[in-house]
Amino acid sequence: MSYSLSIRTCAGGFSFLVHSVASGQLVIEDTVPAREGESEADNFARLLTHPRLLGRDYERVRFLSYAPTTQIPLDDFRREDIVAIYRQVFSDSTARAEDLAVQILPGLEVVCIYHLPSAIELALREVFPQAVIQNFSACLMEYVASRAQGVRSTDYEGGHRGAVAFHCVTVGSGLHIVATSRGRLLYANTFACENDADRLYFLLSVWHLLKMDPQYDTCHLYDALPEFQARVREFIASVKPQPLPSLVYL
Repeated sequence: MSYSLSIRTCAGGFSFLVHSVASGQLVIEDTVPAREGESEADNFARLLTHPRLLGRDYERVRFLSYAPTTQIPLDDFRREDIVAIYRQVFSDSTARAEDLAVQILPGLEVVCIYHLPSAIELALREVFPQAVIQNFSACLMEYVASRAQGVRSTDYEGGHRGAVAFHCVTVGSGLHIVATSRGRLLYANTFACENDADRLYFLLSVWHLLKMDPQYDTCHLYDALPEFQARVREFIASVKPQPLPSLVYL
């Protein structure tokens, strides 16, 4: 029997999920927390030798980083500039070139830059050389962009009416907002939120920033609880709730 392995970064450690490729059934879901005084790289190496992971035939292995990203147009991308760009966005960062990774989104014509410690990548490649390394926010952007394909763009005076696809995803304490226009990335950002009031504030702030129309434009809400959906509907007439598919995670 073959399996797929998904490893994710999480607060205080790493989590891993093992699925049966044939049935899609979740076999293992576990988190390996960091030990006091243990480095992130040592914690990760310990995860990779976890007895529950060993002795399986993995058809697919994926490492999914939840590190924040910054995006630049594909036409402007030069690898030698990524440190300067990343430090300009994240001013408190001291990241080195070897600790930064990129994920190209050809459909959106952008490149996502994110922090990936070289020690983590090295440990992963030593055990799973076939692993695919990706960033959650980048995968999210790519997914919602694919959802916006085929939407007819018919501008009208005073609003967008389909010209801008507005997607809002709630995952844990994060609020991810992605907007595309005619197949191009218009806006992407992630906000840390403690409650629904914070989520609503950031959602409406971006909504107004992009000059969306509360009567005609649609807000696509992914994985939002009914209570939050109801609050958004107080301000936006067209709200379309949707589940976030497993393909974003696995």
